[in-house]
Amino acid sequence: MRKLILSMLVLFLTAGALVAQTGEDAFKAAKKAFDSYSLASDAAKLQEAVDMIGTALEDAGVKSDPKALLEAGEIYAAAANNYVISRSTNTTDPAATKKLVESPAVKAAKAFMTAYDTADPKKGKSVRKAVLKDLAGLQGNISNEGIYAIQDKDFAQSMVAFQTSVMAHEFLTKNGGDSTLDADKLNDEKYYAGLSALLLKNYDVAEPLFLQLYENGYKDASLYDGLYKIFEAKGDMKTAGKYLSEGRAAFPEETQLLFTEINYYLAEGRLDELTGKLQEAITKEPDNTSLYATLGQVYEQLYNSAKEEGNEEKASEYFELAKAKYEEGLTKDANASRLIYSLGAMIYNRGAAMSQQLVELGNDFSKEGQKKYEALKAEVDAEFEKALPYFQKAEMTNPNDLNTLIALKEMYARTDEYEISNEFKARIEKVQAGESNATSYFKSKGM
Repeated sequence: MRKLILSMLVLFLTAGALVAQTGEDAFKAAKKAFDSYSLASDAAKLQEAVDMIGTALEDAGVKSDPKALLEAGEIYAAAANNYVISRSTNTTDPAATKKLVESPAVKAAKAFMTAYDTADPKKGKSVRKAVLKDLAGLQGNISNEGIYAIQDKDFAQSMVAFQTSVMAHEFLTKNGGDSTLDADKLNDEKYYAGLSALLLKNYDVAEPLFLQLYENGYKDASLYDGLYKIFEAKGDMKTAGKYLSEGRAAFPEETQLLFTEINYYLAEGRLDELTGKLQEAITKEPDNTSLYATLGQVYEQLYNSAKEEGNEEKASEYFELAKAKYEEGLTKDANASRLIYSLGAMIYNRGAAMSQQLVELGNDFSKEGQKKYEALKAEVDAEFEKALPYFQKAEMTNPNDLNTLIALKEMYARTDEYEISNEFKARIEKVQAGESNATSYFKSKGM
């Protein structure tokens, strides 16, 4: 009986404690802790204030009280300032700096603005006046919060922070406050909000911000690159191309836009125009082997088109241009596997195309027909022999490239070297299973 009474008493006391922790009680606790922090700069008291105000704001009464919201804004503003100071002095690992609460500056700004809107225009003048002063003082840390989030690659948080920064400026301007952002700084905040949205592929947020910047004459090559990407994602290539063209004219030396233009021409299939753009890029970045590979592939596509049209002279010209560009890239990096493979594949594919004619000639059993067959077969064999060393070198550079392994399997099967062909078949299966070949086949053979 005694145990039962004690159990009931514990239950009663626990329930009583739960009932006692109302939103108003939590707010009072938050205010008391914040007052202690303000007097002694005790970080533990600030953490307590942050925790308790979070609990208090879950209460509808507190959430609609302008004075409580003003207090909440001041607590979160202090937490934001604490984070900025801690992070700026953390030279070891800034990203690991402890936050008292997530997005404190954004929380503070929203609390301030809600406090202003909730306060009675006449009776709440003191609250409104305090909000305008505190919100202006917070603006720098809203920006800092966004900058830190970009540094940490948390683009969702940076987007919200910079959007809030713009919102705070507009709020202050609308209500007679003094914003610390001038026109240039405001444009920067809009740019970073738009950039963050763009990195998240949130084009609905990015588009109006970037278009505002465009109308404001914002001078940045990335703006045009962003507008291109926004309209490309919408499938409006005409508008995307317009902004890209304007950007290239305004920033002719900007390689970012040049590379975007190259991708644009690739997507549009404008290969003849693309060769000049790629050569321009090579001039700017002569050690970038991927540019040589891309230009070589463009020439290769032009070679294939000329071949299909029956223009053998033009096809031969493009083939040599592609070969020369791949070889030029290899002078920059002799082990560039993409270039090595591309060169071997182009030669191999030319041989494969020629071998299709062998089927037709094989049905001609006349003396003249057999003579043509043997001559063409020698040419085909010569092409495959030229290609083989490139595939071998590509495999030594990267023993897990699937295209290289497939080519080697087929080439050795063609020459009836089935033991080697089966070795590459096993290596292909290993890569397809998500595993890796630890060593190169040809390196293991001492090549």
